[in-house]
Amino acid sequence: MKKIFTLFLEVLIAMFFSFNLYAIQPTFNLSAINFQFTDSIGTGGVSYDAMTFDIYIHHSNLGSSGPFEFAMGQYYFNVKTIGGVSSDYTYYILPGTTQFTNPNALPRNSTFVMPDATSPTGASLRVNSNTVLGAGNGPIVSSSYPGTRICTFRFKKKVGSFDPINDLGFFQSGTGTYGSNVGSAWRLALPNPFTKIFAYVGTINTDISLQGTYTVDYYYYPYPPPPIIILTNPPNYSTNNSLSVNFNWIGENSVEYNLQISSDSLFNNIIISETIIVDTFKTISGFNINTKYFWRIIARNGLGTSRTSSVWNFTTSPGTVLNLKIIPEGIYYNLFNQLARRDTVTVYLRNTASPYSIVDSSKAVIDSMNFTGSFIFQNTPSGTYYIATKHLNSIESWSKAGGEPMTLNGSTNYDFTTAASQAFGNNLKLKGSKYCAYSGDINQDGIIDASDLIKVYNDSYVGLTGRYIVSDLNGDSVVDASDISTTDNNVFAGILKIIP
Repeated sequence: MKKIFTLFLEVLIAMFFSFNLYAIQPTFNLSAINFQFTDSIGTGGVSYDAMTFDIYIHHSNLGSSGPFEFAMGQYYFNVKTIGGVSSDYTYYILPGTTQFTNPNALPRNSTFVMPDATSPTGASLRVNSNTVLGAGNGPIVSSSYPGTRICTFRFKKKVGSFDPINDLGFFQSGTGTYGSNVGSAWRLALPNPFTKIFAYVGTINTDISLQGTYTVDYYYYPYPPPPIIILTNPPNYSTNNSLSVNFNWIGENSVEYNLQISSDSLFNNIIISETIIVDTFKTISGFNINTKYFWRIIARNGLGTSRTSSVWNFTTSPGTVLNLKIIPEGIYYNLFNQLARRDTVTVYLRNTASPYSIVDSSKAVIDSMNFTGSFIFQNTPSGTYYIATKHLNSIESWSKAGGEPMTLNGSTNYDFTTAASQAFGNNLKLKGSKYCAYSGDINQDGIIDASDLIKVYNDSYVGLTGRYIVSDLNGDSVVDASDISTTDNNVFAGILKIIP
């Protein structure tokens, strides 16, 4: 029995590895392109001391393999230079330049090794591997040429300049399949030093390095070089952003920027497209609450060359929430402890200092069973406010003296039903065990008087029926003697709006 079990286990293991061995692996082209030589020395482009280039990966057999889920990458270049040591140079990945949707796929710990005995040129630029992502977390590599930009790399000489043709280059060593655009002096290094690409084939992190081609497309760009764009604000994946957003980016070699904002990461539904001349900032207002947006910059230089930044996303604030409990007197049936119907209330948040200006407003439906509605405010900063409520035929009620503290993006609870003192001036009526807003202000002029009573009398006289009739105080869809009685009682009591 033990032998049978062992044999069965071996068969399973063999099947597992066989499946992954013969699964169709993605093929790719890894390329270094968009070389830009710049002059920070001030010699007008005669000498160059800095170079930037893009590392792209392109999925070349989508129809056969299905999506290419990137797992890990390590990028080594053989570099030829004239003399010196590694400390003569600076080298780094430009932040915000990756098009990977998972930022953890960005390579780490770039190094420049000079002298390097393993390199046929004596020096190597090494852009080391990213963190382990885990199956399902890897970004999908684009099958549209030139693919997905892994990053933009900057290589700079600290003192003096280099000749981009003769003093600095990439050199290919070893065997394999390579591009032939520009001659052997400008190719990606494989395998010594080595470049490695891994993909998730199923859920297995698989080395597909031999399934790719490796090219360096070096072109000598005249001035001005292609644009560089680095997004800075709002931060990628940020949340709780206000509904007015300040967009900022860093741009080089650009005379015009186009800010695009979309509801989807592929920009099939572009909501805003703004052309900005020279400036690298723009404030956009009117976003919806609790919504994710995607944004990017397209930059153009003086020669008309354009470049698109990576795509970042941000989410707006969920808004300031007020959970308010309030009962209009007329539609409350205390015998059953419920309202005759669900009803709409409008809340105004007002400053606590005269003239008590309105800061924000919101509408919500009050539930017939728990007497609560959730009011969402889009433009309310943290502070202390009076809560002023308005209802179809109730007297306007304000919260107690001093106002209520509310926090931006926070949640506040307020209950008018527990005590008369919950309203400014104790302006509530006890009905059963609940305190209610007085009903009968038919014309919403802030006082329940003869003009309101006449309206209820007239509607009762003609037997007016229907839903949500302003003179139907008890919500039974007919204006009759009970509505007249409620209004008459409050007229007699001299009920009016009480405010600070």
